[in-house]
Amino acid sequence: MIRRLITTASLSAVSAMASRGAIFAGVLLVAGLLGPRAFGQFTLIQTTALLFTTFCALSLGQMATKIVAEALQGSRERMAVAWSVSYGSALLISLVFAVAIVALSPLVARYVGHDAALTPVYASSSLLVLAGFLTAIQNGVALAVGRVKEQAWANLLSAPIAFAIMVLAAFQRDLHWAMYGYIASQIVIAVGQERSLRRYRREHGLKLSLRATTRADWSVLWRLGLPSSLAGLLTVPAMWLVMVMLSHTADGATDLGHFALGNQARSILLFGIGVVANAALPMLSSALAQGDRHGASTVLRHSMALLLAITGAIALLAALAAPPLIHALAPAYAGSVEPLQWLLASVVATAPTTILMRKATADGRPSILLYGNAVFCVVLLATAAVALHMHGGATGLAFAYFLASLLQLLTFALFNRNELRWKALARSNS
Repeated sequence: MIRRLITTASLSAVSAMASRGAIFAGVLLVAGLLGPRAFGQFTLIQTTALLFTTFCALSLGQMATKIVAEALQGSRERMAVAWSVSYGSALLISLVFAVAIVALSPLVARYVGHDAALTPVYASSSLLVLAGFLTAIQNGVALAVGRVKEQAWANLLSAPIAFAIMVLAAFQRDLHWAMYGYIASQIVIAVGQERSLRRYRREHGLKLSLRATTRADWSVLWRLGLPSSLAGLLTVPAMWLVMVMLSHTADGATDLGHFALGNQARSILLFGIGVVANAALPMLSSALAQGDRHGASTVLRHSMALLLAITGAIALLAALAAPPLIHALAPAYAGSVEPLQWLLASVVATAPTTILMRKATADGRPSILLYGNAVFCVVLLATAAVALHMHGGATGLAFAYFLASLLQLLTFALFNRNELRWKALARSNS
C-alpha cells in the first residue's frame, strides 16, 4: 500500500511540477520585469480569480476522484455518468463564478485596483476560473482511473509552450500583457491534459452526456461536492480581504509586491502538496467503502508523514536559498525575504492538513471542512488586522498566515484524534 502511495504521489508531483513549475518560472520573470508595485497588482488580479479555483475547484476535483473511483467497479454506463457529473459540475459552478467576476470587474478595478483602466484585465481573469475548474476535474479523474503517468507526460509536453507564452508576455513589460500571457498558459495546460483523458474515453467507449444523468446522479454534488466547495470558499474572502487590507496601508503597493513574491511560492507548493495529497484519496475512499478502517488509518498516517517530510525538506531548502538568491538576482525584492520564510512555514503546517481534508472527503463529512476552514478564516482576519494596525506590513501578514494554518491543522487533528492517537499507532504497527 505504501509503495502504491509513493508511486502515485511521485507521478502526481512530476505532473504538478511540470505544469505549475513552468508557469511559476514565468511568473518570477514577470516579477523581475514589472517591479514590486506592478507585480503586487498582478498578484491581486490573479488572486481574485484563482482563489476560487484553488479551494472551490479542488474540492470538486476530490469529489470527481471519489465518484469515479467508486464507479470503476461498475458498468460502462455508470462510469460515463460519473465522468459527466464531474465535468458538468465544474462547468456549472465555474460559469457562475466567471459571470460574477465579469460583472464586478469595473467595481473591483476602481476600488481595489485603484485604476478603472484595469477593468478588461479583471474581466479576462474569469477565464482563469474556467481553466482552473477544468484542470481540477481532470486531475481528479486521472487519479481515479490511474492515468497519472499519462497526465504527467501531457504536462511535460505542454510546459515548454506555457513557459514560452509567459516569457513573450513578460518581455512586453506591461501588466495587461503579463496577465493575458498567464491566462493563455493556463489554457494550454488544460488543453494538453484533456487530450490525454479524451484518449482514455475513446479506449473505453465513454461519452460525456448530461442527458444520460438523472437527478439521483447529481445528488453527490449537493451532498458532498457543493458543501466541500463552500467549505473551501470560506477561505476565499478572508485571503483576498487581507491582501486588500495590505494594499491600503501606508506603503501598501510595495508591501503587496513583497508579500506577493512569497505568496507565489506558497501557492505553487500548496498546489503541489494538494495534488500529491489527492493520491491518497482513492485509497482512503476504497478502504472506507470496504469497511477497512485499519487500512484507511494506515493510509492516513503514512501519507501525512510522507507529505510532511517532503514539504518540510523543500521549505527548508527554499528558506535557506531565498535570501542570497533574492539579493543577487532581484534586490528590489529584498523586503520579501522574511514574508517568504513565514509563508513557507505556513505551507509546512498545511501539509498534514491537506491529508486530513482528504480523509473528511472520503468519510463524506464535509462539515469537518467547514469547521477547519472557519477557524483559518477567523484567525487570519483577526491576526492580520492586528499585525497591519501595528505596521507589520508584509511580514505581519505572512505571520498571520502561519498562525492561521497552524490552528487549522490543530482543528482537523482534533476531529481525527482517534486515528492519530499513539495507542492506535502502536496497535497498527504491531
